[in-house]
Amino acid sequence: MKKAFINNSISLIATKQSLTKLQIKKLKYGLEGFYNLATKLIVLLIITITFNLLKELILLIFIYSFFRLYGFGIHAKKSWQCWLTTIPIYIGGCFFIKYQVVSPFIENTLWLLGFISFLLFAPADTKNRPLIHESKRKKAKFLSLLILIISYIINYYVNNQELLNATLYALIMESIVINPLTYKLFKAPYNNYKAYQKGLNSV
Repeated sequence: MKKAFINNSISLIATKQSLTKLQIKKLKYGLEGFYNLATKLIVLLIITITFNLLKELILLIFIYSFFRLYGFGIHAKKSWQCWLTTIPIYIGGCFFIKYQVVSPFIENTLWLLGFISFLLFAPADTKNRPLIHESKRKKAKFLSLLILIISYIINYYVNNQELLNATLYALIMESIVINPLTYKLFKAPYNNYKAYQKGLNSV
């Protein structure tokens, strides 16, 4: 079904404009990402609506998207790996947000560990999108830390348990996807910009 969606979409675009091999390759990559995202989102919506967790899902996606905006992180190599991790992590997160009460000690510990993780590992690039410019890496690190600090301030003044739970859970998720051990576990290359620079130097 995914293959048919991608091929039909490219065929439709090709009827309106000529495409080079490179453009087709980029289109396939983009359409595959869109298809995977859309199908997972539909499944998540069905499950969360069934268990009355839609509000929690929206909150988690919104906050996690901000953390990932400049922190980036690993992507699953295969679609089944993405499904296997995404669905239980998000559904588990929704239950955590709705029902968990976090003690001040655990809360502060998670904030501290999150800050250290962002400081050490953000931004974490991928093989397909290496962060080759040092200035952009520094900017992304600064902005990811700034988002984290702003999130801490908002939670301090708003003092809402569900917002706190969603932020802490999203922080844990982002800290995991930027950690080098996660890359090693999934056998994915880490600090891909170094391999890019090495390739340039060997030319």
